[in-house]
Amino acid sequence: MSEIVLPNCLAHETIDKLSTQRNEPLWFRERRNQAFEILDELNLPESKYTKIKGFKAEVLNPFLVGNPDKVLFDVGKLDIFIVQANTSTKYKISPEYRDKIILMPLVEALDKYGDLVREKIFTKFRYDQNKFTALHLAFLNSGVFVYVRDNVELDKPIYIVNEVQSENVGIFSHNLIVIGENSHVTIVEENHCCLGSEYAVVTNVSEIFGGEGSGINFISINNLGYGIYNYIERIFSAERDARINFIGNWLGGRFTISKHSALLERPGSELRDVQIAFGNGSQHFDLTSYTQHLSPYTKSNVVMRGVVKDKARVNFYGLVDIEKDAHDSDSFLSEHAMLLNPGARANAIPSLQIKNANVRAGHGATVGQIDEEQIFYLMTRGLNESEARKTIVEGFLLPAFDEIRIDFVRERIQEMIHQKWNI
Repeated sequence: MSEIVLPNCLAHETIDKLSTQRNEPLWFRERRNQAFEILDELNLPESKYTKIKGFKAEVLNPFLVGNPDKVLFDVGKLDIFIVQANTSTKYKISPEYRDKIILMPLVEALDKYGDLVREKIFTKFRYDQNKFTALHLAFLNSGVFVYVRDNVELDKPIYIVNEVQSENVGIFSHNLIVIGENSHVTIVEENHCCLGSEYAVVTNVSEIFGGEGSGINFISINNLGYGIYNYIERIFSAERDARINFIGNWLGGRFTISKHSALLERPGSELRDVQIAFGNGSQHFDLTSYTQHLSPYTKSNVVMRGVVKDKARVNFYGLVDIEKDAHDSDSFLSEHAMLLNPGARANAIPSLQIKNANVRAGHGATVGQIDEEQIFYLMTRGLNESEARKTIVEGFLLPAFDEIRIDFVRERIQEMIHQKWNI
């Protein structure tokens, strides 16, 4: 069988074709080209604990369409959703919500709400961080625009369903989410894949703007295929008394590099970030939570828990930066990982930078093997070894699950971990 050689997508012609197909304004095309110009100067986001092997950007195809009617997640009974299958999209807002929110593909918002999009987009995201961030902007080909008006109490979640449906696809998705004053919403992002171990690359960036007094639950469920290279950023910019709960679980993908950032720029703003990872095989998770306290009376609570087996690896990076003007801030950072066998690896690396003495800040971090004495004790009480190990892992993850205040999310993540246990 002859080898199939794909064309190199890393070219100005690719950017021009993307912009033309999407009928983008000139300023957007200029941003793409700025990112492309520095692409060769940037490195992959590697570190002492993360070496990315097998990444091939040149073979990616950013034009592959999909079938949004055949995704693995059933959206039939949902009231508010948008589905992105590769670069193809469909969406729905039930009539009773149409005067409260705007939901559409980002490419449509560029046309219909161009001034608002231009005012907000890319203001918190830095494309010059690494090779993934530059690729993301240069070849951006999907994404969602969410706008919630002031004083809206949304009683149903907004679902964003993303599915990878093709080998060698490059999906570069950017979400712009603007929540009005005193509005409260739940956004559930489901990331799936109908592939096995085929190669593909996904970048997903969400810029989230919380208006004064707003409350946001942003829930992310990540179960991509074992051949996916996945780069994720979620950036929260808070007005006075705005609050966000990030809830993320990490189950799929070959390489996953993620960063949750909260910029607590106004007094009273708050972050809760709960992340749960379960890795097996040769999976690699590199997960960062970064909180910058810029104003007084801000709060953050970060809980990161991971379980790894086989030759999987998880790295937790927690960074809390309390600036000199952020007096009376309150922050706690917790990172804990459990290793189920000698080949698994984990690192928990907390960091606090405190520039004001009148604050409360603390952290805890551990990495350890599963306790064989606990396994023996449970086996003497009638459990077999697999049941004993599973029970210990469930107890280890319980503090993170207790931080998830939404019942259906907690139950869904627990179910997905149970399904993965025997893989």
